[in-house]
Amino acid sequence: MAKGKNRIWLLDELRGLAVVGMVIYHAAYDLWALFGVDFPLFSPPLSWLQLYVCCSFIIISGVSCRLSRSNFKRGALTFGVGLLMTAGTLIFMPSQTIWFGILHFLGCSMMLYALIGPAVERIPPLLGGALFLAAFLCLHGIDGGTVLFGTVALPVWLYRYAWLAPLGFPGGGFTSADYFPLLPWFLLFLCGASLGWYFKERRLPAFCLKRHSRFLAGVGQNALIIYIVHQPVVYGVLWLVFKYIIK
Repeated sequence: MAKGKNRIWLLDELRGLAVVGMVIYHAAYDLWALFGVDFPLFSPPLSWLQLYVCCSFIIISGVSCRLSRSNFKRGALTFGVGLLMTAGTLIFMPSQTIWFGILHFLGCSMMLYALIGPAVERIPPLLGGALFLAAFLCLHGIDGGTVLFGTVALPVWLYRYAWLAPLGFPGGGFTSADYFPLLPWFLLFLCGASLGWYFKERRLPAFCLKRHSRFLAGVGQNALIIYIVHQPVVYGVLWLVFKYIIK
């Protein structure tokens, strides 16, 4: 992505806002799952925060793929970091192991886009964005066995094998503390990639090209590093608080 005056600062700031939301949500998750604090983690407003964070990351990543010439390389790096997260959680937090989380998903999506991007980019951007968003909404819930807003149940045999979990068909006892399968989420990624044409061609209001928050822009530019280190830091801070302050 371009630097300096040609940089689209809005993307950095929105990514930074999503990172801040992620840290808040994961702190709440740690309090609930690891420290036994009883509160409605899966109810609003925390459930809305989680939805905002994951959708923001995926759409912004799709937009960024339209701006990048090294999507396969970036995808391989991101997927590799995801594998490190799997190893780390398996060793240190086996009950919270991440087998196919957001980094695995984003890495795979970037590499897939490197292969099919030219075909996607032939679709008019507004039409492509609308079609991919509609397909995403129709397939949402596929990991639970239904599509079309819960009105159509899929065959049970699709959910017998754990190795199909990355595609959106978890079975065979598959569990993952963080789970983002390619279906339906890759369709939301492609929605972002389609709309990325407006960013690539600078068909944007001047507001999008100006920096409004150095903090959010800086956080957004270092999102991957923060993702890697934030959980140990958050857990360490909470451990100290519960050990020495809240006894």
